[in-house]
Amino acid sequence: MEIVNTAFRLFAENGYNDVQMKDIADACDISKSLLQHYFPKKIVLLSTMLNELMVSTFIYGNEKMTTLSPEQRTMIQMSFLLRMLDENPTIEHFIRDVFESPELTTEIVLVILDWLEAIGVSGETAVIRYALNFAVSGGMAVFFKRKLLRASVEGISQNIDQAFYLLLGEDTQQINQIYLSTAKYNTDHYYHEFIACIHQHSAIELRNEIKF
Repeated sequence: MEIVNTAFRLFAENGYNDVQMKDIADACDISKSLLQHYFPKKIVLLSTMLNELMVSTFIYGNEKMTTLSPEQRTMIQMSFLLRMLDENPTIEHFIRDVFESPELTTEIVLVILDWLEAIGVSGETAVIRYALNFAVSGGMAVFFKRKLLRASVEGISQNIDQAFYLLLGEDTQQINQIYLSTAKYNTDHYYHEFIACIHQHSAIELRNEIKF
């Protein structure tokens, strides 16, 4: 975990492509060969971080939103995740690097897919995966260009949710009603609970990257 935390800070500060395995080894005060004993390739290290981060973000929904429908839970989670990225440039930098890799984008989709199936989002796995890949990939592309496009974070989150559930065959009016029912959770109180939960459960030290 010392290696993972050190590499995460380097990736977040300098960008994935500009950090070499030797840089990580030097920062950890170990040899490159020892680093590669644990993580043979840089992308394996990034994949480990990604899985840890994604899983820790879902713990809040699993613990605090169990009485809500799967649709409500996904919409609230998306809203919180995008707000977190918007308010924390370092973690946004890290996630932007992830989405530049088709392999890692696929991994994000698979982690989210596991969570969606676990909370009971209905539909065939192949259909959910297609809808998720379309909505998340397209939505995040817009998110990273939000200032240029003058798009609000709230609007992007809503569009991602709508695209996902429309592809699953939901009615537009019903999707909008569900979205409106989540409005009371999009407050500082619940968002701060979400961030506190990430800090508590993530094995990666995020105090410098994700702030209240």
